[in-house]
Amino acid sequence: MNRQFDTETALAELELLQKRYDSFKEKIRQKCPECGQVHFKNLFMNATSAIAILNDNGAIEQINEAFSHITGYAPSCVISRPLSSLLASDDQDSAREIDNLFNNPGVCSRFKHPLTCNDESLIWIEMTVSSLTEESGCRYTICIFNDITHDYEQMAQQEQTIHELQEVKELQEENSAQLAMLLHELDEKNLELEKEISERKKTERMLRESEERFKSLSITDQLTGLYNRRHLHDVFEDEIKRSKRYGRPLSILLMDVDDFKNFNDTYGHLAGDVVLSRLGQIITESIRDTDKAFRYGGEEFLVVLPETTGKEAITTAERVRKSMEEEIFYPTKGKKVIKTLSTGIAEYMQGEPSNDFLKRADDNMYKAKINGKNRIFYFGEDCIDSAS
Repeated sequence: MNRQFDTETALAELELLQKRYDSFKEKIRQKCPECGQVHFKNLFMNATSAIAILNDNGAIEQINEAFSHITGYAPSCVISRPLSSLLASDDQDSAREIDNLFNNPGVCSRFKHPLTCNDESLIWIEMTVSSLTEESGCRYTICIFNDITHDYEQMAQQEQTIHELQEVKELQEENSAQLAMLLHELDEKNLELEKEISERKKTERMLRESEERFKSLSITDQLTGLYNRRHLHDVFEDEIKRSKRYGRPLSILLMDVDDFKNFNDTYGHLAGDVVLSRLGQIITESIRDTDKAFRYGGEEFLVVLPETTGKEAITTAERVRKSMEEEIFYPTKGKKVIKTLSTGIAEYMQGEPSNDFLKRADDNMYKAKINGKNRIFYFGEDCIDSAS
């Protein structure tokens, strides 16, 4: 009788254990439909992100291998220890917020924070916290995090780069209108850099573009769009050296707007600026890509023509002169004015100093003035002047 009773009791207990086992399997299936318990455990232990499972008091119940690899803590060192104790924080309010986060039912949050490793070093982590409550009423908090220390180091480097860019802006003193535009672009780029601090290559590319833009502004005349006189010296000397080295011809045009002072005095400097600006466009449209044009000073303009003899330069000079002569300006309502040019041409003579080369062009321009203006003067084999 007792034996039969023991058998029935054992069967009842076995049936109860089977139901609990089936219930446990069903919970695992709901969490991971495609894996069994062993497979789920393997996924947990071999995940590349660090994972810690906390009980309802915020203490660690289980960690995976990635947790130990990132922090240096063996399971025995952290099991039953509050996870919040590993997060470095000198701010008590911040520490309390973290404790509340790990003890708050139904929490789901993501944040970045420093963590103290087993060797006392600090790393930065990005953590996702999610709280789950089972049907039995047991609550677990799952914490998943990755080491983002490298990103924070990149952030410091990017902030240093931004600081250096701000210093560059303070050095920009000339061409105020165009430089203001550049500073605005730099500000926009700085904002982009702050948002994309992990993209170091993009930061370096943007800095190079800014430097090239600044260099371009420093050698360009704001009003005419031509090169300024500061840039003329380097270009002029380089072209003379090239002409000497290869024995190739080199010519220059020196142009001056006729009666420009009288025009300015009569109609004002704004009207004069319109004339100079349009002349800059005409020169740009009339020369080759290999030629270089400069605002030499005031109403004077200089064009460097490589691989060009003095006689060949007359064609370019005439194209500019004629286009300018055909242009009509309206300095005041109903008032039509035509402005003309006097141009001197010089071809480089091997061995002569650059100042003598420029002086010959200037002398020829003066001769064009005294011979009636609106003409071209070149002295080579022949004395040529051209006018409409």
